[in-house]
Amino acid sequence: MKRILLMKCIMILTVFSIMMGLNYVTARLFYFKQINLQKTYIASRNIPPRTRITADDLIEMEVAADYILPYAYLAKEDIIGKYTDIQGMIPAGSVFYKSMLKEESELPDHAILQLKEGQTAYVLETDITKLGSIIAGQRVDVHVAVPRKDEAPLTGILLENARVISIKDHKGLSLDDPEGTGVPYFVELAVKKEQLDILTLADAIGEIRLFSANDPYNTAAEAEFADDSPIAAYLQNLEKNKEEKEKPNDL
Repeated sequence: MKRILLMKCIMILTVFSIMMGLNYVTARLFYFKQINLQKTYIASRNIPPRTRITADDLIEMEVAADYILPYAYLAKEDIIGKYTDIQGMIPAGSVFYKSMLKEESELPDHAILQLKEGQTAYVLETDITKLGSIIAGQRVDVHVAVPRKDEAPLTGILLENARVISIKDHKGLSLDDPEGTGVPYFVELAVKKEQLDILTLADAIGEIRLFSANDPYNTAAEAEFADDSPIAAYLQNLEKNKEEKEKPNDL
């Protein structure tokens, strides 16, 4: 009798355990169905401002879809290669929100990143009429016209094959920025540092215009003086005379 009672107790406990297990599995399935897990990526470390995101900065994980806002990136292809905002840091464990990341061309100092050794950026005011079909990344010839009293203006090319590194509106935004006006206001050129003075002089006494170079995407040489141009020789002489006058007199 005791044995039969023991067997019944064992059977009841076994059935109860099975039922509890089934309930647990059912509850887990229902739970995961309800929370709708979504694969995404989080930061593996504290990522400083203006840092290019690499695969090493990502950790793949699954989180509840309800906790991922619509403006978060889910695919690593949308994250890798972008830059953190210049004024913000992404903390370790954070998902990558779209407002945190920018394309290189969207960075405020994008133009500076494109300068080569020995180069600096020279800014010129412009408009649609002056700019024509010139776009960022293109090479241009820098043409100068200097008025002269009782004579025709002296004109010619000062620099050849200067690179356009950016074109922006009056708010300093790129022309394709959705928050910008799309109307060009100034253009930035990559020039050699030693050319700044003569460009400033040309801008002060004459008018500078940009024209597409013969080979607008040639990268062999950039911002070379047009040595055979009369305007280049004229401005170089003016600059030299100005420097001579500014020299202190010998005691």
